[in-house]
Amino acid sequence: MHADLASKDDFDKAINADSGKYVFIMAYEGDVPEKADEYAKKFEGKVDCYKFDCAKAPRAKDAHGITETPCALIYKDGKLVKKVPGMAPSEMKEVGQMLSA
Repeated sequence: MHADLASKDDFDKAINADSGKYVFIMAYEGDVPEKADEYAKKFEGKVDCYKFDCAKAPRAKDAHGITETPCALIYKDGKLVKKVPGMAPSEMKEVGQMLSA
């Protein structure tokens, strides 16, 4: 399941956790995309998964340059390694392979 990020502090703690894991953050507006939690469960234990609603956090949307939702933000060791605006299936397949490695 995706844990909710309710503040900038939550976001910063999530991406800077010293876990050596990938951190997957889903930015969405309104409703969580279908099957999102199913995919998060698939990577449980390997990837830390979070989400935030851009409609409730417009400053976060601007701060992270999110132009299209849903948007996947993948971090490792506090650094953004991949951003997928719109979560296009072909790019998300690549993300899945990266997270599975």
